[in-house]
This record gives sequence, C-alpha cells and structure tokens, in this order.
Amino acid sequence: MKYKLELANIKELDIILNLYKERINWFKENNINQWGKYFTNHPKSEFIEAIESKRFYVIKNQNEIVGGFELSNDSKEWNDDITPAYYIYKVITKVGYKNIGNIIFDTCKTIALKNDKKYLRLYCSKKNEKLNKIYENYDFKLVGYFSNDKHDYALREFKIK
Repeated sequence: MKYKLELANIKELDIILNLYKERINWFKENNINQWGKYFTNHPKSEFIEAIESKRFYVIKNQNEIVGGFELSNDSKEWNDDITPAYYIYKVITKVGYKNIGNIIFDTCKTIALKNDKKYLRLYCSKKNEKLNKIYENYDFKLVGYFSNDKHDYALREFKIK
C-alpha cells in the first residue's frame, strides 16, 4: 500500500472524529481501559482549532484516511518554551490497519529534522504499560512524569539525530 501525508482539511473533520470513535469502541470491545472520556477531554473544538492552525495531519491510503496526529510547537504539559521540539498529540490509527504508527512517527521525525527541531515529545498514561512499551519501541525515552486532576502521565521524548 502507498500512503501519503496531508494537512487535514476541515471538511474531513467528521471522518477524523469517526476514526477516534471506532478506536474507542475497539478499546471497549477488547477490554482495554483507554480513552473512556476522550471527547470530554478533547472536544470537537480542539480538533477544529488544530486543523485550522495547520497542525493536524492525516495519513491516507488512496483517498481513505487511515491515521492522523497533531504536531505542535508547544506543550503546557512539558513546561518548556526553550527546547526546539515538536509535541505529538492525538495519534490515531484506523482499526484494521497495521504499521500506521510507524508511518506517523517516521513522518514526524522527517518534519522535525527538516525544521531543525532537536526532539519529538509526547505523553501518555503512566498506567498504560502496553502503550508505554510501544513508545519505548519507537525510541521515545521516559524522561519524567506529571500529574493533573485526571491522571498520572509519562513524559517521553525522541532525540532527533
């Protein structure tokens, strides 16, 4: 399969949101305690703002959206305005497609290198051992933790070569 990367278009918003709904249902069906309050924590307005600000990307197989992510220059979770880094949010892959995560992270690395960033950063639930292992396998090293009123999170970063 040949995949291509594009900035998301606001006309694709419902398709993008449906990817998250499908993944949330997949989590429930597979007894994975993840994203139970995803749209409470990440309302539709967040997606609109990310798309309109040209921070939300989609991965397409022909014309079908099979993945997406937000790539931002800042993060309140990291509390770091100095380090040249991109922050990855809202990573989603279409249920039934394999290795889209590889494409997403390779794409983020390419964009970061092209734009002189030194790190890619993300965070996830500290309790989600499987997801933390996935990020570790992508060479996102654990660098610390933070907590808010919702959860405890693991902060991870990838050093751009």
